Amino acid sequence: MKTKFTTLASAAFLSAALAGCGHSEIDAVKAATVPQDSTHTYETAISNRASCEKDSWHTFKDDTNRTVVEYRCELKNGAALLSAFRQQKISDAQRDFQGYYHGLDQTTKSIESPERLEKQLADAQSQLAQLQANDAPSGADIPKDPQALKQGIVNSASAMEVAQSAVERAQRELDDARNNQTGVQQERSRFEQQEKETLAQIDKTYGGITQASEIFQWHVRDDEAVPAWSGVELVKQDRSTTQLNRDWQKTMKDLLSHRGDDHVHYALDVPDNIASGQQPSASQ
Repeated sequence: MKTKFTTLASAAFLSAALAGCGHSEIDAVKAATVPQDSTHTYETAISNRASCEKDSWHTFKDDTNRTVVEYRCELKNGAALLSAFRQQKISDAQRDFQGYYHGLDQTTKSIESPERLEKQLADAQSQLAQLQANDAPSGADIPKDPQALKQGIVNSASAMEVAQSAVERAQRELDDARNNQTGVQQERSRFEQQEKETLAQIDKTYGGITQASEIFQWHVRDDEAVPAWSGVELVKQDRSTTQLNRDWQKTMKDLLSHRGDDHVHYALDVPDNIASGQQPSASQ
């Protein structure tokens, strides 16, 4: 019985010691002066602010067995704000691509109809064939006068050249129209694929987010709080998480000036004109 009591007491002491160690390091960070503003400690700078739904402090060991002190703030309306931002980005992307498609439609209208050009080519080829058929006169049709014969040959050759040139020009115009149509169709297919990928990327980045938290982490060395990392963690419906890096100094500077919804926008990199629950607006 005594041995069991001693074991339980030792475990309780060890647990208390570990907890005390963690609290000691957390307290050291909380009491440390913020480098950007000596009138603030980290506790007064980041705790008890309107931008947080709830916040917490805890410690954990990193990959090198160093103790990390972490402050976590669940950003108020963060998930709803990102949902509104997602809808706006989708609306903006669709509007942009509709503009591209409209431009392609205008280009298509400016391309001559291949059907009309095919008829033009057929007519030119028919005229050339008729001239070629008439270019072999019978013996009775050959002029007796050498000068007249020479002039007839010149006239025939000239007419043949004109007809041949008309055929070649009609063929070029038809080829150009077909190539232009093919180019427009390929460009439309490229835009359609790009739109699909863009919308999928927006949904992958912002879709299904249920929680957004701002995180600050420190190492404690000789009672000195050393900034280690700051960023945002997004939690999705499937419980997957994504962590996004944020510049420590810039984030802390903004936090010292903005403690409400404006900082939530900053932390999540959402424009100020986006509000949670709002419908997408027409961008200029």
